[in-house]
Amino acid sequence: MMLRFIFLVILIVTSVLKNVVSGQVPGRDKYQLLTMPFNQRPLTLYRGQLHGSTGYKFAVRTQYYDSEGEVVYLRNTGTGSVYHYYFIELRYGLTDFIELAAETNFLKRGIRSESTTYVSTTLPSSEQVTVNKLTEVKGMGDILLSAAVRFPLEYKWFDLALRGGLYLPSSRYEPQEPSHAVSGIKEENSYTVDYHYNNTNGFGVPVYELSGAFKLTLNKFTLNTGIVFSDPTKEGQNIRWEEALVERDFSYYDNSYSYLLNRTLTIYTSLHYQATGWFDIRLSGNYRKSDGGWTEYWGNKYSNPETRLFTIEPGFELQISPTLIICQNAGFPVKGKNSDAPFYLFTTVRFNMFPFLR
Repeated sequence: MMLRFIFLVILIVTSVLKNVVSGQVPGRDKYQLLTMPFNQRPLTLYRGQLHGSTGYKFAVRTQYYDSEGEVVYLRNTGTGSVYHYYFIELRYGLTDFIELAAETNFLKRGIRSESTTYVSTTLPSSEQVTVNKLTEVKGMGDILLSAAVRFPLEYKWFDLALRGGLYLPSSRYEPQEPSHAVSGIKEENSYTVDYHYNNTNGFGVPVYELSGAFKLTLNKFTLNTGIVFSDPTKEGQNIRWEEALVERDFSYYDNSYSYLLNRTLTIYTSLHYQATGWFDIRLSGNYRKSDGGWTEYWGNKYSNPETRLFTIEPGFELQISPTLIICQNAGFPVKGKNSDAPFYLFTTVRFNMFPFLR
């Protein structure tokens, strides 16, 4: 009898521990988990759950904040631009309170400076030169591998999670050779010089990232806030292209230099209203500060300017089906320093499934 009692206690304790560790609630099925509204979800995925997300950000650079925090409107100088940002992310619930993730991105951006015309009246003939400058950034970003852990408790009204990750320098970060060109009428001594610089995406060195997130839900309202800190693991080496113009022909040579990326601190807060089970409305605030790095020029190290930017983001989440969710955010810059201040639209499509569980 005693052995039977001990065996029964072991079975009960094992069952309880299994539910605590896995976080599963008896009777809950995959459909319930896949259709769970935002105000009821924990900060990490459930065991066996897979999120595959892809997104596109379209940003319009029409202004920036100078070193005094004043707005400079780029449309007055003709240097406005747009950029296109694509990203892909995979998240997997290893357990109900441990999550693994990987993500990368692709960036395409061009910044055209204001055209400048120079006129020389040196005898015996005058010369007119128009100079254009285009700086293009294009390429894949680095790969971020990360893991998150949260309280091993069933989510009711609050949650707390910690995440750590590392950007692997997988992209080609060295700039490509410029593609400058000269055009015009040689006989009339009037021509145009187009400077075209081809930069790439990525950090060039490993960068670690640490973050924490807190979620609080009261009925249909949810407060989600967090902090993200990133810092390079070491100094980097890169090349800088120089050019020489002789008889309208360019020649190029590169110089190597050292650099240290800025450390970055991001604080975000969002307030959500769960209008229905499939529609979540949100208003977010995002503050980003960057400083502490330097760049080498001609053997001397110069501190990178400190940058700040505060952005307001209204948005929503719409669940189309148990496996498909669409998110839309719009970004409006409010205040900053030494920073571009683009308006952007960010669309994300998320695929949600349990591929390995019946």
